[in-house]
Amino acid sequence: MRKVTIQDIAKELNLSRNTISKALRNSEQVSYETKCMIIKKACEMGYTKLSSAVLKQFKLKDKSDEIKTIVVLMKRDISIFWNSIIMGISDELNRCGGKLQLNFINDEDEKDLILPLNLDEDVSGIIILSVLSQKYINEIMKHDIPAVFLDAPSNVEAIANYGDIIICEGFNSVKQITSNLISQGLKKIGFIGDITYCKTINDRYQGYIKALEEANIEFDNSIVAAYHAQNKFYVTQEVEAALDNFPYIPEAIVCANDDIALDVIRYLKNRGLAVPRDVAVTGYDDMESLTQAEPFITTVRVPKQKLGRRLVQQLMWRIKYPDFPKEIIFLKAQVIFRESSKIKVE
Repeated sequence: MRKVTIQDIAKELNLSRNTISKALRNSEQVSYETKCMIIKKACEMGYTKLSSAVLKQFKLKDKSDEIKTIVVLMKRDISIFWNSIIMGISDELNRCGGKLQLNFINDEDEKDLILPLNLDEDVSGIIILSVLSQKYINEIMKHDIPAVFLDAPSNVEAIANYGDIIICEGFNSVKQITSNLISQGLKKIGFIGDITYCKTINDRYQGYIKALEEANIEFDNSIVAAYHAQNKFYVTQEVEAALDNFPYIPEAIVCANDDIALDVIRYLKNRGLAVPRDVAVTGYDDMESLTQAEPFITTVRVPKQKLGRRLVQQLMWRIKYPDFPKEIIFLKAQVIFRESSKIKVE
């Protein structure tokens, strides 16, 4: 959303920039009637530098106090994880008097660059929850609406100029998990996760690599599935195919998320291997739906509802201060050690 300038107001009213500037400062050199006309027009156009004193004097409402419509865009991937984030978004919008419009983007619309129709309406800001294609993001940005992204492509610079980015920390937390496995005497530690998909998974992979390096453990690429997968290892068949391609079963497998971890545990159990006795397995996200899995999965807890609220807070700040430099914000996550990574010495 382009910033309204004094020149814009001058052009609209066919007055000089000097007259507009004086009126907006409430100068006595401009007649009351002219000031009233100019200030009213500035308010209508969304000029953001009107002081509260001027607005009060001329009995005008600050445009920033109006109810804001926030559009949330995400792919069709309903799960408790996303539900919790959306709940946080909704709660924070209710608190600050905003309206939520949720739009699901299917694969066909993304491929054909078909945007939600309501982007042509009076939208104050956009929250993008999914990592969408660069071409699709480019189309969204043509509407010049303030945006905040949850996560980013592996090449974060691709969208860094488009809006603020909020990322859950992954490097240090997965490094901590991997180091814990190493401290238990494990050296053959594998990894599964599509690092080409997004920055967060790439960060988790880098944390895994760093832990191996610091422990002087030789990296074994044969037990790593970090390549691009069509469904990002979110389907069981892709996880099983990755494990089938391992020349041997590692002592431990660090997974990019809990969904992958659960599929790994099922795969191992089907082959008569026990977790963690034979193989330690870890995840990321702390998915509520998976906490009933046996054994309990060592994971990283993401504050999902707080994450949703933080997305709204950042977007509201960005709407108010559109000219400040774009930001990349990391939210701290908490490692939760459970049974799946505890090696029992017999």
